[in-house]
Amino acid sequence: VRVRMHASGINPSDIKVRIGAQGPMVANEVIVHNDGAGEILEIGSGVSNFSVGQRVWLFNVNRTADGLGQGENGTACQVISVPQNYVAALPENVSYESGACLGVPAMTAHRAVFCHGSVEDKVLFIPGGAGSVGQLAVQMAKAAGAHVVTTVSSDKKREIAQNAGADLVLNYKEQSIKDELLSAYSHNGIDQFVDVDFAAHVHLIPELLKPNGRVSAYASGSDLNPAIPYYPLMFRNLNLQLVFVYGMPDDAKKAAIVDINRYLSSGALSPLVDKVFELSDAIAAHDYVESNAMIGNVVMSL
Repeated sequence: VRVRMHASGINPSDIKVRIGAQGPMVANEVIVHNDGAGEILEIGSGVSNFSVGQRVWLFNVNRTADGLGQGENGTACQVISVPQNYVAALPENVSYESGACLGVPAMTAHRAVFCHGSVEDKVLFIPGGAGSVGQLAVQMAKAAGAHVVTTVSSDKKREIAQNAGADLVLNYKEQSIKDELLSAYSHNGIDQFVDVDFAAHVHLIPELLKPNGRVSAYASGSDLNPAIPYYPLMFRNLNLQLVFVYGMPDDAKKAAIVDINRYLSSGALSPLVDKVFELSDAIAAHDYVESNAMIGNVVMSL
């Protein structure tokens, strides 16, 4: 599928690739970014699911076929040709800028929320409810009938999390997360942790998670090699899923695309776009993401 790109999403993982945090670059010149949105210019002879002129969003573009390694060609360009299995239809009510926020953030959020099955009538703890992934995870969980508690670090982020639909928002800088959760949900009162920092919250699991409860973790920023309380977790019969979006199983990717587009079309899902940069401001865009100042997603307009 040959696509005229209109927007390219910039994720923290793109920064890590560029600065060498995920190993040496695979070529002397690499076009960055995995996510994007645009319009189909041409289709290959074996393509039957898409048509010329169709609006689409892209994911996993700058990765190897198995998703585990870096590729050479990403979405920070005007025109790109990609395999059709990296392409999804973009609903008409969704802008290209929002479409560029769906690959890493929304697919991670979907996998983290639904990897264990239905969340209807479940209590979910989704820390980081104003983050690029967390905000979308809150929206999807609420759309699927869950009760959601989240954490933030400021009043501005509290408003974002509340607008996403969170039932309880805690400021982890001002409140004791453990005490507040025990007060609100008692011992063994939470069905699932959807965690942006596994190391920071793993100690809460034995006291708060229901027996046979569920944990899905997509990052562990405070400690890349967290020590875990093995036996307390074992006594919970913990069900743990670690989420690496680029290497998700194909059926998980297909399920994510279906649900993401359904939630987008209904208005239940709306990515938060923090800033949009022009291609000529690519350095400033990467500097902004690297500074961790963003709230939501950063996009490059093409």
